[in-house]
Amino acid sequence: MGQAFVRILNAAGAILVVADLEDGLRAGAQAFKASSTASPAMQIAANVSHQSDVDRIFAEINRNYGRLDFLVNNVLAKPKGYYADTESYSRETWDETIAGNLTSAFLCTREAARLMVEKHTRGSIVMTSSIYGISGPDQRIYEKCSPRDNPYDPGASLNAPASYSASKAGLIGLSKYFATLLGPARIRVNTLIPGGVFDNQEDAFHAEYVKRVPLGRMGVFTDYSGAILFLVSDASRYMTGSSLIVDGGWTAW
Repeated sequence: MGQAFVRILNAAGAILVVADLEDGLRAGAQAFKASSTASPAMQIAANVSHQSDVDRIFAEINRNYGRLDFLVNNVLAKPKGYYADTESYSRETWDETIAGNLTSAFLCTREAARLMVEKHTRGSIVMTSSIYGISGPDQRIYEKCSPRDNPYDPGASLNAPASYSASKAGLIGLSKYFATLLGPARIRVNTLIPGGVFDNQEDAFHAEYVKRVPLGRMGVFTDYSGAILFLVSDASRYMTGSSLIVDGGWTAW
């Protein structure tokens, strides 16, 4: 999804700085080259759940550009043990997932806000949450999933861990908190709530998922490009503390 965001924002003329783990940056570079998409103006290898890395990111932005117009918090942490069942879910995996998905957004939003306030930028900040941040997972869609067919972690059946729901719900609350805090500085903070995206999941999951979607299909990564362009631009200039749901109707039932 982050790569799709880069493509649409690049096309709109944004000067982009992308921070990711080294593996993510390499994957993105290969994808941009394959699609003839211009690479971001700057790419920074960092773990955004670490304060020192976050400080370095925003220092680089300030040093090279002197301003920041928008921030998109788009992280999905999947540490070792992420797909373990609830009864055996480790505290370490829980902590790493919360740190990656939620703490990172707090750290990055705080530093982005500092820079926006200092430069008097009426910026926009976006949290990428999930439908599982506003509704509980339908556990029935995972019943036929097999450990051997999980494309993300062979050996563990595909499922929606509690750490994912908790962290993605937390992003919505965090967005509302910062929206009210930063409103006087004319900095907007909103949440994008995407539905499930097809990413080569096993057939058993896919067949059950689409039964729950009024539009009859899973999303594709580009289905959220228009939403992110809307949220970071002046097209949404009177919108803050709100959530934009793009889910094919999943939450309409």
